[in-house]
Amino acid sequence: MTKFTYESFAAELCAVVPGFDRVYDEHVADYDEVLPHVLLGDLGRFLSNEVAVHGPQSAALKQAMDALEQGMQSDDPRLEELIAVSFLENLDVDDPSFPAIRKLLGPRLEEQYNRYQDAALKER
Repeated sequence: MTKFTYESFAAELCAVVPGFDRVYDEHVADYDEVLPHVLLGDLGRFLSNEVAVHGPQSAALKQAMDALEQGMQSDDPRLEELIAVSFLENLDVDDPSFPAIRKLLGPRLEEQYNRYQDAALKER
């Protein structure tokens, strides 16, 4: 298992998620650098499109969700926060891709997503 860090995570996503390198390249062209929180938003949109085009069995979806789960196991709290804040908290339950993405949440992603949901309910 690859040990992801906050600094390496964007490049690792490109290496393990088929097709995400195009999104990464466009992101860098737009911003002249990697903005990790914005890039994770780009990843969410990319995965939504993957599910729409290739269905829930998309290889890119599976690889991305595995990488996100590994990232949540990092010793780097910045990486955990990046994934929690910029990916999990931006999942849209009304998006047609949500069930496919939710189904692939690993234990750490699921735990963090549930924390986010519980906090959102308490704020209402």
